[in-house]
Amino acid sequence: MKRRLIVLSVIFTLLLTACVGRLVSISIIDGKKYKEIAIQQSTALISGITARGNIYDRKGNYLTGMEECLIYLIEKRKIDHEALSLLEDINAQKINDSNERYYVYSSSVLDKGVYDKLIGDYGAIVIKTRQRYSDDQPAIHVIGYVNHSDDSGACGIEKEYDSILSSVDRNYYGKFDGHGYLIRGLGIDIKGDNHEWGIVTTLDLDIQRAAEKILEEANESGAIIVVEAATGNILASASSPSYSPKQIVKYLESSGEEFLNKSMNCQYPPGSIFKIIVIAAGLGEGIVAPDSRFVCNGYHEINGHKFRCSTGGPEGHGEISLHEAFSKSCNAVFIQLGEMVGAELILKYARDFGMLDRPVSGFSSQSAGNLPDLQDCLGAGIGNLAIGQGKLLITPAQVARITKTIANDGLDSKLLLIEATIEGLRGKVLYPKQLPKRIISRQTARAIKDMMAETVKSGTADNLDLKEGLSAAGKTGSAEATHHGKHTVHSWFTAFTPSNIPEYIITVFIENGGSGRKSAVPIFNKMLDAIYR
Repeated sequence: MKRRLIVLSVIFTLLLTACVGRLVSISIIDGKKYKEIAIQQSTALISGITARGNIYDRKGNYLTGMEECLIYLIEKRKIDHEALSLLEDINAQKINDSNERYYVYSSSVLDKGVYDKLIGDYGAIVIKTRQRYSDDQPAIHVIGYVNHSDDSGACGIEKEYDSILSSVDRNYYGKFDGHGYLIRGLGIDIKGDNHEWGIVTTLDLDIQRAAEKILEEANESGAIIVVEAATGNILASASSPSYSPKQIVKYLESSGEEFLNKSMNCQYPPGSIFKIIVIAAGLGEGIVAPDSRFVCNGYHEINGHKFRCSTGGPEGHGEISLHEAFSKSCNAVFIQLGEMVGAELILKYARDFGMLDRPVSGFSSQSAGNLPDLQDCLGAGIGNLAIGQGKLLITPAQVARITKTIANDGLDSKLLLIEATIEGLRGKVLYPKQLPKRIISRQTARAIKDMMAETVKSGTADNLDLKEGLSAAGKTGSAEATHHGKHTVHSWFTAFTPSNIPEYIITVFIENGGSGRKSAVPIFNKMLDAIYR
């Protein structure tokens, strides 16, 4: 009996030692491994929150992600009318509905009372991040927006460079209970690499905001485009009316033109802006000289069709030089010039100036212009061609490119909107520059520059109120068109400044604005003041 007790004691001791040893092994030796397994079983991706590369201006300022914001994850089962009211108080936007158990909201408004209540009463889990778009989002017609359903680019740079902007490897992970709900208090993990992805544009945030503000305060529908003369870099591209990327559905249901990028996508008759090309053809081919003399009787007749001179009055300008006719935008003289040069040559020069090309390199969300067929320019058709009417169509970006060519003494290159891409391990990849191409002689370009300077001094743009020390050379345009089924006149003014050593090209287009002198020149004046203030 005693021996049996001893055997049982030994067996019990051995079993106890084995159990203790196993516990030690689990808790100390294999503890880390089992801890990781437990964490992996409870840690999962939080769907509905995505990271995306940012878009920057040329100085590195954010164009997207400009504002810090809070992401609220709230269980769908806990949402009630009061919660929705609280979210409305902080202008929270539902950014994704793909999460089965959670609504995901974003807000840049920090209201401590609402913040505490959403956490305390509704168990909200809050993540600090950056909001994709701001309430006063700049350059929205260029940047575009993303689809809320899958965070893919819908238009603009967001769509064009989606493969780069969506390459960010950054996800949010949380600890979930057995029912699939996040466990509060255990924190949120951010996993992924730290490589940066994004797009650096040529835009200048300050100039862009100024252009948008000027159009908004003027309550005008139209566009302003500002270009650096030496490089062709687009510093501002503003279009009005505009829209908020936070309220896409509202604008999709609108009958307005908020989504139209009028700087690059919309085509309009150039009106007298086209006289730059007509005179380039006449001078370039040696058909006329700046001091060639003409007579304006107030109209010019072709095959029984009278084309009236809108700036010379009923009696016309009388005898006038070509130089003066340009500055005063005399239709009668330019139709005579058109007959002398011929439609074939004028159309050739229009093609040389890029009117059938998309004017901005590396950006497909834009339109080319339109030229009439040669047949349309025969007879009275040459009259329409010579003064920029008929089937001629052009975008403000194309007008800026033409103006840049004159400012650069006849050297042409496309405009640039993208300075570089930021591509993870590759870092910053500069967008290739283009070599300029000569399309008219230096002599011809300088003669036109002188005429554009005279336009500001004593011609159709002499109402330009230049501050001391500033100068500009430009061309006005008043383009007859049909808009929404009604006859109208659009307003143009394009110029470079200073007139002697150009730094900036500024092109202004005002829809239904009447004469260029009346509407576009004052807007140009404000833009010039904003740049040089």
